Amino acid sequence: MAGESRSLALLFAIVLGATSTVAVQAQETGGGAPAATPGSGAASGGAAAPKSAKPAPKGGGAAAKSGAPKAGGPAASKAGSAANGGKGGAAKSGRAARAKTTTPAETVNGPEVRDFQAFCDQWMGKLRDRETYNTSHITWDAHDGRVSGEYVGYDTKCTCIAREEPGKDPIGKITYRETRYRREGANEAAALAAPGTVLEQSDVTEIFRFGKGRWQY
Repeated sequence: MAGESRSLALLFAIVLGATSTVAVQAQETGGGAPAATPGSGAASGGAAAPKSAKPAPKGGGAAAKSGAPKAGGPAASKAGSAANGGKGGAAKSGRAARAKTTTPAETVNGPEVRDFQAFCDQWMGKLRDRETYNTSHITWDAHDGRVSGEYVGYDTKCTCIAREEPGKDPIGKITYRETRYRREGANEAAALAAPGTVLEQSDVTEIFRFGKGRWQY
């Protein structure tokens, strides 16, 4: 009996070892599922989670980043730039419109161009002041108890005309008569009171250009 018991025990050990070897080979070759251990997913009825699986992101992670941009961020800055660009474009368009209203579509002639008539009146006023200065600064020559002198005066009549062409600076012309007089008398006062003698007359034309918002000589 003792011999039979040893034989059975030896046979059982052999069978048990063979079974363990088959189980180990199945695990290494992927041919079978590993035995379930307490606390594993297989024991609880579910598949074990693979080691390579990453945990789900916490609240406020990547999902939050993919949401709407923060106030004042790049999108808001771009929107502001676009709005400012729109305003700038509108302002430029307004200036262009104003510029077009001041530029004639065709050639314009006359003293009303750029208010040339007002400038013309001012210029002739300066010439009258110059004539007054000339008469008060005559160089008198004395001979035979009398004095005489010459000066330049300007006629009060003139011609004022201006011309403006598209794409060009307006041009204005003033034409007036310049006269050289001689005064003669017993003394300077008497010579100035007497009518002057005309020695020479000539028509003068002066040309002006409109630029930087005003008429220029």
